[in-house]
Amino acid sequence: MTTTAAPAWDARFERLLAAVLPGTARDTRLAPGLELKKAGLDSLATVELLVSLEEEYGVELPEAALNSATFATPAALWETLTRYGAAPAAHA
Repeated sequence: MTTTAAPAWDARFERLLAAVLPGTARDTRLAPGLELKKAGLDSLATVELLVSLEEEYGVELPEAALNSATFATPAALWETLTRYGAAPAAHA
């Protein structure tokens, strides 16, 4: 049986991701499996999000990680960020 766990990411991640989605997508809580492309994440927003995430978390994603699978869902993106050193803030 598969259960959906609560997202492991922090409020900073959710805030940065919501900031680049169209207005209607910002009004709902981000689900781990939300298809970001269908929610309105386009190529320009993806670049903006990447820069924001790297600055916020002090990580640099390698070129190999910059692909559609990484930016497919919030869960995939957070998993990639944590793999390269991002960690949720203790108080976020």
